[in-house]
Amino acid sequence: MFYKKGIDITNDRQMFEFLAGHYTYPTMNYHNYLYSIANKVKLYNLCLSGDWCVALSLLENGEYETLEIMINDWELAHPGYEVYFNGRSGGYLILKAKDSNGSILPDDILESDNYEDYKSYCRHYYGSVKANRDDLVFYTNLVRDFDKLCDELRDYCDRLSQLKFEVVEMENAVDDFNERYGNDLELLGFEPLQCDSEGKVNVSEIKTLICLSEAFNRIVHSKDGPYDIIHDENGYVYYSKSNL
Repeated sequence: MFYKKGIDITNDRQMFEFLAGHYTYPTMNYHNYLYSIANKVKLYNLCLSGDWCVALSLLENGEYETLEIMINDWELAHPGYEVYFNGRSGGYLILKAKDSNGSILPDDILESDNYEDYKSYCRHYYGSVKANRDDLVFYTNLVRDFDKLCDELRDYCDRLSQLKFEVVEMENAVDDFNERYGNDLELLGFEPLQCDSEGKVNVSEIKTLICLSEAFNRIVHSKDGPYDIIHDENGYVYYSKSNL
């Protein structure tokens, strides 16, 4: 979605036009007049194949940490640069140098209105366009790597959008319960609770001990979401989309 294929890194015009035409966004706020390379990553604009609201709910309930890890890995591979979310709702991803709030792009690109201006700038300061090609290649590769990261983040959100929020939440509830009461289950000879692919949990065994049953119910009811909690006649507990 963001990564542009077919850019020839031996073609100065293509590289200049790619960098000069890339989307930008304020590095701090609109009042500082400082912009850098960016991409608009609002979930509802990412053409997710599932429900973007589900992806948002999952991100707000712990999955955002995975995005942070992906960004951190990118930063480690690109020393001196940082990537972060900006905007009122964090809908823009910014690329900038760690020691500056300005654009990552050099003046020869920022001060050129078009490729002819760029050629004149290079001839004046460097002697020729070719003399500045290594820098042009460097920034082209850097920005394309950033765009590729944005695509990877988008793909991760796309996978989240295809999940059922109620299934993920039940899996989290089960993990929480097993972590808290795993030792008790082992001492009693009970198996850890398991969540099936439909988000259903068989609680028949722990129902024989009111304290464990109530503990699991407290965890299940502590999860916020647009669903009802169902206890069926077969001993299963699961979340179901609310009719409200």
